[in-house]
Amino acid sequence: GNHAGEPLLAHDHLTEHERYLNMLSGTNNPYSPFASKIEWEIARWAKFRGPSSTAFTELMGIDGLADKLGLSFKNSKELNKIIDNDLPKCPTFERHSIEVGGEMFEVYFRDVMACIKGLYSDPDFAPYLMHAPEHHYVDSTQKTRMYHDMNTGEWWWSTQASLDRDTGSGGTIVPIILSTDKTQLTLFRNKSAYPLYLTIGNIPKEIRRRPSFRAYVLVGYLPTSHLTHIKNLASRRRCLTNLYHACMRKILTPLESAGREGVSMASGDGLVRRCHPLFACFVGDYPEQVLVACTTTGDCVQCPASYHSLDDMDEPEGLRPIQALLDALHLFEDDPGPFYEHCENERLKPVLEPFWKNLPYAHVYRSITPDVLHQLYQGVIKHMISWIQEIYDPAEIDARCRL
Repeated sequence: GNHAGEPLLAHDHLTEHERYLNMLSGTNNPYSPFASKIEWEIARWAKFRGPSSTAFTELMGIDGLADKLGLSFKNSKELNKIIDNDLPKCPTFERHSIEVGGEMFEVYFRDVMACIKGLYSDPDFAPYLMHAPEHHYVDSTQKTRMYHDMNTGEWWWSTQASLDRDTGSGGTIVPIILSTDKTQLTLFRNKSAYPLYLTIGNIPKEIRRRPSFRAYVLVGYLPTSHLTHIKNLASRRRCLTNLYHACMRKILTPLESAGREGVSMASGDGLVRRCHPLFACFVGDYPEQVLVACTTTGDCVQCPASYHSLDDMDEPEGLRPIQALLDALHLFEDDPGPFYEHCENERLKPVLEPFWKNLPYAHVYRSITPDVLHQLYQGVIKHMISWIQEIYDPAEIDARCRL
């Protein structure tokens, strides 16, 4: 059979980039849809280096300027129309309403599959995309494994084995990495929201982590609310959690069928593969990790360790059991008892529709990544530095460093 990540032999799939190249094939102008190099340079300056839209329109309004430069646009609105209609497009935002706790919330998001295809088909990433799991070793003896990019890890190998067993060999996993940041609030009509970002694990981390490569896509804005009209604090917290998962579920629902059945996707080099976009990682601060995992604040979001037993290092806890929770969720309508009993025993919040419930091959407790800033640096490193300073005295440390 086909190997993981193997391209399909025949296809009629065109990426946005290929459609754009086809549009250019009938013209000798490499700067199309702009009329000339100078028009393209001015448009690029206006969008990346230039002033505000109003100032640019005023500049173009100088009598005779646009004609002397040979520009086809006379203001910011006409330039935006060329960019929006004639260049490869980013997915547009849509507005949806969700009702939780008797209040209507607006959530803005893009088509998640279009965002994934946009990243996967970007020609800048094509030479570097990883399509199959690999084993890397530190030397030729192949005794010590080396882990760096996602395709060298155990998650990709184990998930690929499950995918091949269920759908046949030849599938290409597209690991979905989601991240949120509640500190970056945006206002929509006097309502605040915070961003949800997405990237794919096929792009090497050396590229993903550099903002200049634009390997992350802003896929949506999640609403924020204190639900102050709900007076009971426990009910309010429960509604806030349900709101978060309702919005995430609305955004990520297309991943359910796409991840299970696969979709044909072309990479930037034109090769098409049967791709399965699968939720793999969540990156966020600890409060957001608690929201995603439905755990109790203070407890570990990955293992069953409670707040009071986090310092017990005798026995490794392992990951929280996910299958028992999913089984109880699917049987909830017939018998809700096992679900509530499981949540009580595992110290989980009883969220009936977590966004990862129906995502294929998802293991939410395995997907949580460490919070490097708050958990590692502020939670460990800063304490170690203060302890060392207290033990040795800062002057003594400085003197030894100067030697």
